[in-house]
Amino acid sequence: MNIKFIIEYKGTHYHGWQMQKNADTIQGELNKAFNILLPQSKINIIGSGRTDSGVHAHNQIASVILPSEVDLHKFFNSVNGIINNDIFIKKYEKVDDDFHARFSAKFRSYKYYINTQYSPFKKNISWLINNKINLNLLNKCSDTIIGEHNFASLSKNNDEIKNKVCIIYESFWEQSGNDLIYTIKANRYLHHMVRFIVGTSVEISKSNFLFEDFMNLINNKPSSSHPICAPSKGLFLFEVLYD
Repeated sequence: MNIKFIIEYKGTHYHGWQMQKNADTIQGELNKAFNILLPQSKINIIGSGRTDSGVHAHNQIASVILPSEVDLHKFFNSVNGIINNDIFIKKYEKVDDDFHARFSAKFRSYKYYINTQYSPFKKNISWLINNKINLNLLNKCSDTIIGEHNFASLSKNNDEIKNKVCIIYESFWEQSGNDLIYTIKANRYLHHMVRFIVGTSVEISKSNFLFEDFMNLINNKPSSSHPICAPSKGLFLFEVLYD
């Protein structure tokens, strides 16, 4: 039976989602727990997307084929008892056989958190910036990227990815107390794309980067400045949407 499940995790101590040799990853930790409970089954956990090292998730979606006789309530309670406390499966359900956590997804949204006042509780889940940040300039940048754009200049170079075009449906900043929160919703993302958008926008808001150069990056024109990549610790996979 095909099972969809929702995972929440703090990615601080993990080398991203995807399983790697000699490195702790979210997928790897889940895979180990599933194999302990179902040693005779071939486990293939599929995530909705890869998160980088240090990135967190409120609602990562995964799917997996499990034997039909498995008691889901007991099974997922046992998985949560085995995996590290940084990871928690908070919901699960049986879905149609053609559901695929990655390829069935239509949109994904991320949030990035900036903290303007130090908090020991937030040091691993937000980017601390003591400088004054212009929220209006941040939103000027975020408004600019809405629509269809080639993000080759605002992502980590990867020659294996030929299509650099993404469609941005939502992009905005808001303030909540000492926190600045960026929300972006798109059909797809390139490697480090959200972090480059955030880092470069912050530099513009601090008057360290020209808005005109940001526009040149969006339009893949020559720019006098290189984009800035924000640290991974402030980034959260927030929501994955399906039909």
